[in-house]
Amino acid sequence: MRTVIKNAHLLDATKDYGTADLYIKNGLIEGSNLSGSVDETIDASGLTLCPAFIDLHAHLREPGQEVKEDLATGLAAAAAGGFGSVVSMANTKPTVDEAGIVADLVAKAAKIGQARLFPSASLSHGLKGETLTDFAALKKAGAVMITDDGIPVQDSHLMRRACEYARELDLIIQTHSEDPSLRQSGVMNEGLVSQRLGLPGNPISAEAIMIFRDCEIAAMTGARVHIAHVSSQRGMQVIEWFKAQGYGNITAEVTPHHLTLADSVFESFDSIYKVAPPLRTAADVAYLREVIAKGVVDSIGTDHAPHTQAEKDQDLLQAPFGIPNIEVTFPLLYTDLVEKGYLSLSKLIELLTVGPAKVMKWDAPTLEAGKAADLVLLDLKGEKTVNPKMFKSKAKFSPWSGQSLKGWPVKTFVAGKQVFSV
Repeated sequence: MRTVIKNAHLLDATKDYGTADLYIKNGLIEGSNLSGSVDETIDASGLTLCPAFIDLHAHLREPGQEVKEDLATGLAAAAAGGFGSVVSMANTKPTVDEAGIVADLVAKAAKIGQARLFPSASLSHGLKGETLTDFAALKKAGAVMITDDGIPVQDSHLMRRACEYARELDLIIQTHSEDPSLRQSGVMNEGLVSQRLGLPGNPISAEAIMIFRDCEIAAMTGARVHIAHVSSQRGMQVIEWFKAQGYGNITAEVTPHHLTLADSVFESFDSIYKVAPPLRTAADVAYLREVIAKGVVDSIGTDHAPHTQAEKDQDLLQAPFGIPNIEVTFPLLYTDLVEKGYLSLSKLIELLTVGPAKVMKWDAPTLEAGKAADLVLLDLKGEKTVNPKMFKSKAKFSPWSGQSLKGWPVKTFVAGKQVFSV
């Protein structure tokens, strides 16, 4: 199968190729401005073509929570958002803590044929933080990451042993860095807004303290540790301090919601904004925007967390944590950050492609010949309103519902196969 995508603006994190025709053959990029017969021609005039995005942090809810999301809907939502590869989280029911569960997920995703699935597996059995899972067996079955995301690892000794085990297998550990004893039952950021609203707060110190511990253990063991969903200035400054000392084994991600929403949104008492870690202050948002432009942050992870409408309709004390966002991540960040001058387009693409690939030690996605034809066509000029009812995800709600955004994916390809088209 040979396809040509004609008249596209070709752009990756390393190079602006200008307007050209990109040829795809047998799942790989063949080259640009070639000739010869093709099986398919796609006119991409006025559109931008770049490598498909990589998400290292998505909750796809399968097995056991398919009422919220399943592999078919989650991977379709990822493709609709321009993502060609997704690392799924392990905090399902049952937990992804056995090799057989990992193997089943890999096999099922392959049959679905949407975005590529790379399962994570849990650090501890049942996410209980008591005993380590069999990392070696989990890796052999297809797990690419170890994480108890959703629940912090409280036992520092267990975290140390996990890091030592992961280092021997060259596996990466992703953290959920919040001190539970400080977080307590906080439903939003602890600060002036929570005090005024009378809501239990989750202090920034809970994040900063646990990030320091996790980074210190990473420094002690030499393990690759990825600090997930950093939400605050102080938390990020801890990571900056360790990186400045040369600990290249420590990486960090931020999320779309922590880059675009502040705790003032809770004035509405709407539980749609309830996430963990919580939305912080406007000053924290501004700081995170500054550091992603400076190269401190390694990747943007969506932390796509679908729930049922009934669950999120509960009050702020009862509703679950999480925002579904994988389908709006790029247009949201393009509109709020690139269009407003906070971030260059090439840097945003880097944070969604080359950055996460480096974190995982994967081949860096570019548009060069011989690379996998995992691609996304973007409409950077046209505007479209966020309409959650049209989401591929089962979660038909969004904090950005009704907002007009630019940069929507038009087509997504995985190994040269079109897996999404408007």
